[in-house]
Formats: sequence, structure tokens, C-alpha cells
Amino acid sequence: MALLVSEIMNPELFGVRTSERAADVQRFFVSLGIIGAPVLDRDGTPVGFVSFRDLIVSDPTTHVIALMTVPVDTITADAPIRTAAERIAESGRRHLVVVDDMGRAVGFVGAVDILRGMLGRPVPHPAAFPHYDAATGLVWSDETQLTFASADLAPQAAGMFTLILARADAPNEVVWTEVSGNVRQRLREILTTPGTAPPHLMDAALSGGLWVRTAASGARPALPP
Repeated sequence: MALLVSEIMNPELFGVRTSERAADVQRFFVSLGIIGAPVLDRDGTPVGFVSFRDLIVSDPTTHVIALMTVPVDTITADAPIRTAAERIAESGRRHLVVVDDMGRAVGFVGAVDILRGMLGRPVPHPAAFPHYDAATGLVWSDETQLTFASADLAPQAAGMFTLILARADAPNEVVWTEVSGNVRQRLREILTTPGTAPPHLMDAALSGGLWVRTAASGARPALPP
């Protein structure tokens, strides 16, 4: 079960500038499949928030600075999920911008993300924001419960997978990372033949307490149209 905001936030953050016009930002929102974004200054500090509704009810040439909501609701990545839930409940808004110790935006979390985290469910993010790891050149999938259905969505090719142990009242923990010549086949093997799973994870594999994320070798993030 996730306990901290850092475990459920989307770190692939899309932000806009105060000088951008409503029509341009609206096109970005449609392309990326999102309904709101923080307004950032040159240092990456959030100075406001603009929603899709703000854009569609305004003149297309209006600058974001005239449309954004201030102040923006923020939370730190190391804050408990319960604190994020309380902040959203108090404000009545649906999103929080995650900031670092310097007040710079580092992620985004919504009310549904918080609810899933509190229930111990995986937290997917929009497909337009691939989990690209610049250090390895891999594009990771969202975390999902390790089941036959999720295994069938894994790359039927060489790549890597990571297993995450989700427990009640404890932070999610990465417990296994493996390189495989066929990721899909290997995950199905773990599920059908528990003896082939890492021994210390067999009980979790059988009980559904493992989440998984996968990456194919050589994959690159697709840019939105």
C-alpha cells in the first residue's frame, strides 16, 4: 500500500507559462489528454493553475495569467497520502502540484490517484506521459497488479521487469528486477509455476500482493501529435 505522495504522483509534469494564450494551451491539453496544469515561472515554481474549463470559456487570445487560479494548491513529495487527501477535501479542488524543498514543481497528483493509493491500487497515468528513464533509455509501463492479464500486456520481446511488493500500512517496495529475453513469457512462467519465482516472493505472487512494471529493450517514448 502506498503511503507517500511520491509513490502515487505523476513525475512527468506538464506546465505552462503565464504568457501563453488560451487557444495554444487548449491544443496541448487535447493532445495530451489532460484537464489541467500548473502555471510555472522560469525557475519551475508554480504560480497558478489553469484548467480546461478555464480555457474553453475564455477568448482564445487571452493570456494564461488572466485565467489561472491563485494560489495554487501544493504538497511535498514526502508528505503522507492522507495529508494530500485532507488538503483536497478542504480546498474542494481535484489536483495538487507536488513540489520539492525549494518550492519547484516536480510532479502532479489528482484526487483519483490519492483514492487508489489509499486503497492499495496501482496508479496509472495518461499514456501521453511515458515513463522514460534517461539513464537506461527504457520506457517503463505503469505499475499494475501481477496477473495473467497484465502479463499478456507485457512486451513479447527482450527487456526488463520490476516487481513491487504492496503491503498494508507499509510503503511499496521494489523487491526484484530482472532482465529477460521474453518479458511476457517470463511473467507467465512466474504465475503458472510459482517455483520459478524468486523464493522470497512466492507467497506474494500467489496472493496477488505483487505489482509489476515492464520495459522493452530499445523502446523510445512516442511524442504526442
